[in-house]
Parts: sequence; C-alpha cells; structure tokens
Amino acid sequence: MQLLKRGGIRRYGALTASAAALFALGLTPTAQAVPAAPATSTSQQAAALLECPGYETTSYKPGLTLTPRQVALSASGAIGPCLGLPPDHTNGAILFTGNGPLSCTTGNSTGNGRINWTNDQTSSSTFDFTAGVGLRPGGYSVLVLTGQIKSGDFQGSTITIEIILAAAPTQTLECLTTDGLDTSSGLVNLQIL
Repeated sequence: MQLLKRGGIRRYGALTASAAALFALGLTPTAQAVPAAPATSTSQQAAALLECPGYETTSYKPGLTLTPRQVALSASGAIGPCLGLPPDHTNGAILFTGNGPLSCTTGNSTGNGRINWTNDQTSSSTFDFTAGVGLRPGGYSVLVLTGQIKSGDFQGSTITIEIILAAAPTQTLECLTTDGLDTSSGLVNLQIL
C-alpha cells in the first residue's frame, strides 16, 4: 500500500488531525462561503484539483475593531499536506497582501498573493483575490479569499482560502479595544478548483 511508504503514515496522521481541527471549527470543503465572498457551487467543490490545510499569521494595519475601517493586511504561512492532483504539490508557503474596509466581523478587501510550492521543481502560483469577512457558527470570524491564479502552476484555476481571524478569546477581546486586533494566527483551508 502506497500510504505506508516514505512517511505516508505521518502525512496521513497530520492530514487527519488537520481535517478534524478544520471540521471542528466549521471550515470544511462544503462549508458555504460568507455572504461577502462569492459562494462556491457544489459542482465546483466536487471538482477540486487540490485541497490543503494549513496555518498562517496575518497582520492588520490599523488593527481590526468592531467598526469597519480601511485596513492593510499581510499574511504568511504554510500549507500541507495537500491532497489532489498533481500529487507532487504536497505543501508550500503562502504569502498575500491586500486592503479594504474591514472589521472583526464584516468587510471586504482585494489583493494578491503567491504560493511557493515545495516540490521537485520549486514552482509557484500567483493570484489576485477579493475577500470578505463573516461569522461562522460558534462565533468564529473568518476571512474568505476567492480569486484566479494568474501565473505559474494551476494558471487559470480558481483559488479559495478560508482563514480564521479571531479564534482565541484573547484575539476576540482585542476587537473591542481602540487599537484593535493587529495580528491573528490560525488554521487555513486552501482549495484550487
């Protein structure tokens, strides 16, 4: 069985743990997008080329409060293990920047980003996105990015990234201050359709 070769058990265990954590937080491939972001149809979800759990840190300047204001954001993180085709795109680093009127619970932004794939060729994918903030069941604020891959691997494909903004109680409390939430770290779910 291929799963048992070359660290497959560890990858499977990490994938299972990541999937369970994403499911527990309401971030699943079939989760409906927040209203500010375009919804993904069931036929698109079934046709995902690649799906990657991950972790990232996002900075907001100025910080996110309960009132929308113009905010610049920048993020970096890691994704993987990825499942799908082609099978050599198993993990990578993700970076993106954007801006727009955002708060801890609502807002929209636009921007661009890049995925540096860790595979045999050390390739990348660049993308533009629009994003919306909304609440998930359980009170989790999420930022959903949707866009097109404009160059590199998967060029022309749709990319969707769900990011938890304020998962921890201390992060949520920062939304109530005048300085706001200036940094958040948490789970992401990336899909290439």
